[in-house]
Order: sequence, then C-alpha cells, then structure tokens
Amino acid sequence: MPGTLYKRAGFSYANNVALTTTLTAFACTADTTNSPESNVFPHNCNIQSVEIYIASGIDGAGYTVQMYLARDSGGLVPITPGVTSGATQAITYTTGTTGGGVVFNVDNDFHFDSGVTNATNGTIYVVAKISTEAASVPADIRVNWRA
Repeated sequence: MPGTLYKRAGFSYANNVALTTTLTAFACTADTTNSPESNVFPHNCNIQSVEIYIASGIDGAGYTVQMYLARDSGGLVPITPGVTSGATQAITYTTGTTGGGVVFNVDNDFHFDSGVTNATNGTIYVVAKISTEAASVPADIRVNWRA
C-alpha cells in the first residue's frame, strides 16, 4: 500500500500443528497461551510474511514446505496463488538437529470478506504441507502483518 502509514504491526499464530504430505488449512489468530504477543488477524491489513518453524521430525536436508494463504477453513478461496501453484521452499536445516524453518515473503493486502463461506473474522488460514520425504511433523506458524 504505497503512501500508507501503518499504525501497528503484529502476528497471528498457530501452535503445534501437524504438517503432513497433504495440503491442510491451519487457522492463525491470537493464541495468548502459547504466544502471548500474538494477535487476532486484522480486518484490513498488509500481510508481510509467513514463518513456519518445524520443531522436530526431519533428519536431514532436502525437505520442502509448500503453502498458500486462504480466506476460508477449507482452503478454497486463496489469497495468494494456491493449490498447485502455492509457494515452495526448502527447509533451513542445521546438521545434527531435527528441526528447521522456512519464511515466505508475501506483501499482499487483505480485506476480510464476510460473504466467504467458512471465513472467520480475526483468522487467516495457512494451507501447507511438507514434502513426501517426511510423514507428519509438529510446526508453529506465524503470519506477520501491518495494519
């Protein structure tokens, strides 16, 4: 949003989701139990980035995460390119660990639309999966935004 002065920045959060080899929608909103600084997703904002941290379950380099953002819990109304064209990144992995992470830059405006079936005000959905090399891994997701 050129020329826009943002009044606040923050992130919405999903804790300990199970990434599998199937694209699954994960709700990101405020989770003050697991991330006290998290916030509900704003009604209108600019989505800056998506961070996905995998705590454990990978045993080497070569894993990737595919993801896109959606307005609804079914992942049917994408905000970013979805389904077959979602963004894919290699997981940053350090030898000797079983975890790693990815960051997707988004820079996309979002405006809540109450007319979308299965959309929830204050929530955005990250539709994600891990590559076929892994079965199911625990992950935390942060969607960073400015409003």
